[in-house]
Amino acid sequence: MNFLKICKKISKEIIALIHSSDKSIFEKTTTGFGGDVSMNIDLLSEQIYIKYLSKYGNIYSEESGFLDNNKEITFIIDPIDGSFNISNAFPYYGSSIAVKKNNKIIKSFIVNLATGDYFYKDKNKRIEQNLFYKKKFTPSLREIILFEKAYSNIDICEKLASHNIKYRSPGALALSIALAHKSKAVIFKGEIRDFDIAAALHFNSHLNIKIKDNIILIAKKKKDFKYLENILFKG
Repeated sequence: MNFLKICKKISKEIIALIHSSDKSIFEKTTTGFGGDVSMNIDLLSEQIYIKYLSKYGNIYSEESGFLDNNKEITFIIDPIDGSFNISNAFPYYGSSIAVKKNNKIIKSFIVNLATGDYFYKDKNKRIEQNLFYKKKFTPSLREIILFEKAYSNIDICEKLASHNIKYRSPGALALSIALAHKSKAVIFKGEIRDFDIAAALHFNSHLNIKIKDNIILIAKKKKDFKYLENILFKG
């Protein structure tokens, strides 16, 4: 199985679906396994994953839960990361997949479906590239803090404000974690689910990471990590 090649093919099919001009893809359906109300785009994207991956492994998805194909490996997928963004044409939404074997994540792929930028990691390589053209990634000042689900964590917002800390809350958790190495930090507080974070945490596992009390904190620099850790967990 050429995992990276399959992931890129899946991503391009989902992007084509998004740009099909069919508004029915944004119609809400039922509550998915993960507890969120699914849209047609979530279910259709999941079916694309199932089509390409079922013969290689089990599938654990936000939409349908665990699909047992009696295989040694399991694909942990979030077919659409940032459904609210995609349905409102806000260009920050993606898809993610992690490969789990013997209770360990061994490969990961996260893609920004709005830009085509993707992030891939296995035991031999770690890649940042674009689906459609050869991209040279520009350097980052790494001054931005991404705070996912800020709207439902006013207490943390107030703590950050008291320290004059600026942040952005773009609304796609896996994508934000995948960009943690290009940011000052990533913060999240809420229900922590494997299909939201497994792939992106694997991709950026070399960073400083703390997960406690339903809070995720990730930072590249130790001093930034310690500063925010004191505010979030001790302040």
